[in-house]
Amino acid sequence: MVDPKFYHLDTCFTPVGADSALYYPQAFSEKTNKEILSRLPKAIPVSPEEATAFVCNAITVRKTVISPIGVAENTRNALKALGYEVAEVGMSEFMKSGGACQCLVMKL
Repeated sequence: MVDPKFYHLDTCFTPVGADSALYYPQAFSEKTNKEILSRLPKAIPVSPEEATAFVCNAITVRKTVISPIGVAENTRNALKALGYEVAEVGMSEFMKSGGACQCLVMKL
């Protein structure tokens, strides 16, 4: 990652299904962006505003992407085209510590 504001992968990238992801292109090098798109052809880039709202710190449960508030309409439409719904959750208090939805998950 090339942008120090994105200090952990889950702040600028989250998988969505087997061949897609939400990602913030400016957080990655040109080489890494090419690699992301070659492996995940349906990857959805998010805007700088979405990135700073931690939209990439979302989690996917079945066909629902649970994200902090701030998902842009074009991102919502791209996810809908892939068969996903978006549920936005107020995460402002957790974001003060530098994380959001993904940071509240304990993977077993």
